[in-house]
Amino acid sequence: MRMYVSLAVLTLFVQESLLLRIVRVSVPTYRVRGQPAQLECDYELDTDKLYSVKWYRDNEEFYRYMPKYEPPKLAYKLEGIKVDLQKSDDRRVVLHPVMLKSTGLYRCEVSAEAPSFASAAGEGKMEVIYLPKEGPRITGNEQENRRGDSMFLNCTSGRSYPAAVLSWDIDGEKVTDPDLLVEYPPIQHAHGLLSVALGLRVPVGRTMQVRCTARVAPAWREGSEAVVGSSHLADSKEAMLLVRSSSEASALNVILLTLSLALFLSSLMKLET
Repeated sequence: MRMYVSLAVLTLFVQESLLLRIVRVSVPTYRVRGQPAQLECDYELDTDKLYSVKWYRDNEEFYRYMPKYEPPKLAYKLEGIKVDLQKSDDRRVVLHPVMLKSTGLYRCEVSAEAPSFASAAGEGKMEVIYLPKEGPRITGNEQENRRGDSMFLNCTSGRSYPAAVLSWDIDGEKVTDPDLLVEYPPIQHAHGLLSVALGLRVPVGRTMQVRCTARVAPAWREGSEAVVGSSHLADSKEAMLLVRSSSEASALNVILLTLSLALFLSSLMKLET
């Protein structure tokens, strides 16, 4: 008989605890440094009463909402975390501004009052990025170009975090041949920012269009273009940067185009042999 009563109480407790559930936890995958980030925790209590909502970054608590307390909202000091208490409540937390150190795994934990004392949690990862202030820059490699058997170009990204991923295209086709690409280690700058460079070796003797694209996470993508050869350059909707090559074997026109939305220029420079 006692065993039956205990089983009944246990069954009742399980039913009560199922009343609290997390409907959705929304954490932005990427945010740009300096922007706000809104974290959302949607839950259902049914007949339960809310005891607390707590937020953690990498298992360290930085915010809690407890309706029985006055004030109900409390933020804790944590490196990289700045809570906007006025815009935060039991279902959302606003961080403003986010910093590179705001990156981490965020978890929302909801707890109910007695008698169930139920709890539920959900999580999501956010990465804070720093976008370059300019697009990738294409330049000629003066030392390499003296050999004359090929044209050697460098593409250098602006400072960012994480480091940009660079790629080259020739006449619209992505370059995958490792013999044509030269990778360099990332260059470290202040505040943890990084820049990278990727070299490209192209044959001389024909006109071709090359493009370097920089990608910083899926959130940002920008490119620069260049026309390499001795033929006339057609009109371009992009701003142009003309760079002199030191190649002694051929008279090559190297016109480097950097991405622009407003400028429209068209000019050509003949290189000295």
